[in-house]
Amino acid sequence: MNQIKWAKTLKTIGLHTLFWLLITTYFAWGFGLNINPKKSFINASLYLPGFMIMAYSLDHLLIPKFLLKRKFISFTAGLIITVLLCGAYTSLAQISININSQLKGMTVLIGKNVLPFFHVGGIVISIKLLQYWYEQKQQTLEAEKQKSQAELKLLKAQLHPHFLFNTLNNLYSHTLEQSIHAPEIVLKLSSLLRFMVYESDVARIPLVKEIELLRNYIALEQLRYGDRLDISITISGHVKNFQIAPMLLLPFLENAFKHGTSKQIDQCWIRLDMILKESVMTFKLVNSIEHNINKNTKHSGGLGLQNVMRRLELLYHGKYKFKTNLLNDVFIVDLEIELEELQEEFKDKLIKQHSL
Repeated sequence: MNQIKWAKTLKTIGLHTLFWLLITTYFAWGFGLNINPKKSFINASLYLPGFMIMAYSLDHLLIPKFLLKRKFISFTAGLIITVLLCGAYTSLAQISININSQLKGMTVLIGKNVLPFFHVGGIVISIKLLQYWYEQKQQTLEAEKQKSQAELKLLKAQLHPHFLFNTLNNLYSHTLEQSIHAPEIVLKLSSLLRFMVYESDVARIPLVKEIELLRNYIALEQLRYGDRLDISITISGHVKNFQIAPMLLLPFLENAFKHGTSKQIDQCWIRLDMILKESVMTFKLVNSIEHNINKNTKHSGGLGLQNVMRRLELLYHGKYKFKTNLLNDVFIVDLEIELEELQEEFKDKLIKQHSL
């Protein structure tokens, strides 16, 4: 801890020393560096104590205590007092802005010897306000980031019980009928829950994991519908090379079953197409619906679909296209997302799993 404090102190001293060297060189050049370099640097150096009075008064008192708190009258009064102190210093130190004449006290009528202090004050105010603006910007960005993360956690917390509730309903119907498929449903549900608890609490997962989740969910629903469900899955492209936000695609599939096929008493069908071209994934899901459904009815898909649409905006803002289309007997979901390449740690895990 002490080493860190010492490092920060040395860094601060170094930055302040560099600042005053630059200020001295700047005013030496303004005083006629090309005419008499030695005298220019001496005259500029004599101004340094006054410059420091101006700079540190603004930096530690006038700007943070008054200007940033919009106490403009107090700031102006303090600035006038600081300028008078700087003027008194020039008079006591017998310095002048004119290097071609002997060093003398400031001329009250002209007051040109005080002008460098205003110059330094302007530089300090500019630096301090820029620093304040940058810090405020960073705080705003951090606050927005924390808000987004909290909202994402809330959305996922809502999504998991919602998914579990629908799946347990499926299991309940099979147990009532004493179906031989009930144990298989429990096993697949256990696999899905294991994914939710241990693998979904991350920002990104391999795309193949999300596809596996979709296949497991479809397997559960096929046990429920039997021969009444016709489902087709087409996946093409280098899906092993990319990653996606966990459980981002599942709510679309869940919506197709809950608000589409479950409302039909006859044969029902679902078509899932996923195409990956370079880093762009096109996901299209088409499911059958009742022929006489009212087109004016809002086909929102309930909580799950609303949540995933919000997650899309938070996680892939500006990197996705999403639309739905309700026709006479089909509901269509079109999603296009620009995905990130798979991280090396995920690649290593997939290689190990494949080798096992």
